[in-house]
Amino acid sequence: MSESITKTTQIDDWIFEIKMVKAIKVKNHGDPYSAVASLTANGDQMYIDSHLSSDNKDLQKDDFMAIYKFCQSIGMKNISYDRIKNGLKTTRNMDIIENQNPPPKLRVC
Repeated sequence: MSESITKTTQIDDWIFEIKMVKAIKVKNHGDPYSAVASLTANGDQMYIDSHLSSDNKDLQKDDFMAIYKFCQSIGMKNISYDRIKNGLKTTRNMDIIENQNPPPKLRVC
């Protein structure tokens, strides 16, 4: 993704800041969507509150990468989400490498 999205914008005496995002998976806006995710921003951290798909699958890699690219475009530095598997809750954290200051000295591809 080459374009950057601003996290804040000012209109008159008001500043609007992205704090919550509803993301839907669909090819064309207005068509029925196959998945929905809720995201909450706190500083430079984005938390994936929920993800629900029509086929009841967990968040897939390509779906996560779309969220990653969105978070990268608004300057987030980290994404986290909770996952429950076999009744055990685990938290996953992922740095957005491109937005780290200073940038990492070593990057594994």
